[in-house]
Amino acid sequence: MTEIQRIHIVHTNDLHSRFHNMAKIATYIKELKKEAVVNGERVLAADLGDHLDRVQMETEGTKGMINIELLNRSGVDVATIGNNEGITFTKEELKRIYSQKSFKLLACNLKEIETNSSPSWLEDYYIQEVNGLRIGWVGVTAPYKIFYKLQGWQVEAPLEPLRRIVQELKSQVDILILLSHLGFRGDQKIAEALPEIDVILGGHTHLFFEVGAKKADQALICQVGIYGEYLGHLTIDYDIESKRIESLKEKTISLADYAADPELLEIIERNRLIANKELSTPITYLQEPLDISLDSESALGNLLADGVKKWVKADIGLVNAGQILAGLGTGLVTKKMLHQICPSPINTCKLKLSGQQIKTVLEQSLLDEYKYLQLQGYGFRGKELGTLSVSGITIEYDLLLPKYQKIQRILFAGSLLEPQQEYLVGTLDMFTFGGGYGLIGEGREIEYFVPEFIRDILAFFLPDSRFIEEGLVTRWVR
Repeated sequence: MTEIQRIHIVHTNDLHSRFHNMAKIATYIKELKKEAVVNGERVLAADLGDHLDRVQMETEGTKGMINIELLNRSGVDVATIGNNEGITFTKEELKRIYSQKSFKLLACNLKEIETNSSPSWLEDYYIQEVNGLRIGWVGVTAPYKIFYKLQGWQVEAPLEPLRRIVQELKSQVDILILLSHLGFRGDQKIAEALPEIDVILGGHTHLFFEVGAKKADQALICQVGIYGEYLGHLTIDYDIESKRIESLKEKTISLADYAADPELLEIIERNRLIANKELSTPITYLQEPLDISLDSESALGNLLADGVKKWVKADIGLVNAGQILAGLGTGLVTKKMLHQICPSPINTCKLKLSGQQIKTVLEQSLLDEYKYLQLQGYGFRGKELGTLSVSGITIEYDLLLPKYQKIQRILFAGSLLEPQQEYLVGTLDMFTFGGGYGLIGEGREIEYFVPEFIRDILAFFLPDSRFIEEGLVTRWVR
């Protein structure tokens, strides 16, 4: 009689610090383990990265420690690292976070520049013995080369390191599973190039596959959306006698009706108090309120543009007003307040744009289709894009004129902005990814500045009264 060994794998991706759903996931894993043990089956859990997101106060205030504690207590066995972990935390912060993990963290295409090897908390692969079966887990993450390099990492395109490891592991394991934070297209390329891989548990692109996606003789690719509203439940039946996978069945589970695990709720509440205390650190005391406007010039928008220009040592500053979700009133300003009004993990950059490119972008910022564009991704955690706040230039405009003809003059250092001349512009990294005012991303000689976010720049300059006074100077003259 054929002996079938059944293994259940619960997988999540791109939770982005949605803590209440994490508590529901823990409930599902616990209940599934109780059912499985009766039949001699095993339940494993995997996370595919972007579990941490500094948009949430608890992650920001604990520097990610809440996420690791929740992953540990949920019973996660293996995980890979997403870009929200890898490029929004420094190497030192990642070491502190992951030194507390109880699971295996895998990414074979990420190495420290100094040593050309993985740190102690990160491995290329892991062979796990499960009821007599050997499961080979391998991890890969999205190769954001420039940003990883600035943080002290070397990240490779994943195919070649994966090919080497697959060749090494294929004779040592019964089942080979890839933990991927590449996105669906990257996963498809891997599945096509490396048919030895049985399953790809993926993330990054926030797609939802109810039963996975599979082509003949290629890996089953699984991905379950975003924020942990659903989780994936993969069932593997392995034929011990023939030494092959009998079946792979993926289903998705809505967590809407699951109760939150009380133990995880306690962890969340405890860490919320820790974060709240940490973020209560005073930044400054404002004598006057600072407003923000999505569709017109405002003091706080000007301040951000001034700060970005000064931070990167540029001639001109351009930032979208939608980065700031609310103004600041008179009185004490804390780290928590800046996090609430400026939650995006956005970094600054410097690049060269011609006067004509700058004028075109400024014309776009006068149009409703840009001001009220609802933008998602690119690191942006606001709602609508907003007009452009500027520094270093004065713009004379007339809203009654036709589109792309509203600006009459742009003055830079007392002279007209020259269409063919290039200027150093301090701006935001998201534009260089194609988000929002994508024309900015066509600039030359892009230089990125990490690890500080734009809220850190506000925190640096706000205590300077001269900085506040400069922000009150009009730049857009109607």
